[in-house]
Amino acid sequence: MGIKIRQKKNYLYLDIYEHGRRRWEALGLSVPKNTKAKREVMALAEEYRRKREMQLFAQRHLLADPIRVKLKLLDYAEEKAKAYDKQDHLPKSLKYLQPFAGDVLLKDVDERFVEGYRAYLLEQTTLGPTSAKHYLDAFKALMAKALRERLIESNPAQAVKSIKAPEAKRPFLTVEEIQRLFNTPITGGELAQDCKYAFLISCFTGLRLGDLKTLTWGDIIREPDRAICKRMNKTGEIITIPLVPSAWRILDDKQIHRRDELVFPALARSKSEYRPLARWRKAAGIDRPFGWHAARHSFAMMSLDISGDIFAVSRLLGHSDIKITTAYLHFMDSRKKQILDALPDIEMQEKSEVIKFKIHN
Repeated sequence: MGIKIRQKKNYLYLDIYEHGRRRWEALGLSVPKNTKAKREVMALAEEYRRKREMQLFAQRHLLADPIRVKLKLLDYAEEKAKAYDKQDHLPKSLKYLQPFAGDVLLKDVDERFVEGYRAYLLEQTTLGPTSAKHYLDAFKALMAKALRERLIESNPAQAVKSIKAPEAKRPFLTVEEIQRLFNTPITGGELAQDCKYAFLISCFTGLRLGDLKTLTWGDIIREPDRAICKRMNKTGEIITIPLVPSAWRILDDKQIHRRDELVFPALARSKSEYRPLARWRKAAGIDRPFGWHAARHSFAMMSLDISGDIFAVSRLLGHSDIKITTAYLHFMDSRKKQILDALPDIEMQEKSEVIKFKIHN
């Protein structure tokens, strides 16, 4: 690996040679004619070259990025929150993280800090236990992402206990309701169409909203068996989900796409993907409200109902712990009743019968 400063038409570039390939990166610096000013610009370019070399070395050897670790925790949280809808847990939690974190650097966050933030959330009179749990879980997910991006060397939130909250209802749709949604046209242009098809794909694959937004045509395998093979945004794990015929018919637009092309580009750009979903639900005549995660819950419930294999469903959902998947078992009371009702009946009327014994002489 090598990095050199190159000048082309009075502009400075970094000439980077790595893994047998060469590429140039613009520094955004122009070379002045004044000798003193030129020395200052070249010194600045050399400083940037040195820092870029440190970054690439860290990436190559799976080390923490020595430049980006100087990030403030809040700056990093706000940067990542931009990728979410304003109603998601991470953006909403910033209201509480800001006064607690202050100017703390990302690299200085330790287990004691996370424990303190947990206690701080529980102390807030404006937060119920469920919201406090969601906000802490969002922070823990943020730390896991920082670790995957090699901004920190270990996850300080991993050993911190989550906040216990009353078990919430997990809204899910019946097959009949999913069919009704499919049959209902949606209005609102490209975003609305992306919302409709992405939600239906989630019903048949269990993909989260964040994964739908980053889904590319390169993630879709066409042969030998149709499937989605994708790295999960939340966990970083790669999972493979077979595509059932219904899902494939929704995805297959009979077009040729680049591997890096997004499947749902309008959805990926949007920060208001809940509004089209609400309008579509009402148009379909479904009274009870539900959000994007209802599609994932529906997939889990249908898969468990059909297979009864909680371990296979856990792998399909990309859960890191089987305990997460077992939560769905509490919502299958109607299925339990169907199973029990299908048990064979027995004659309960007692009969008088003389039992004859054969006597051997």
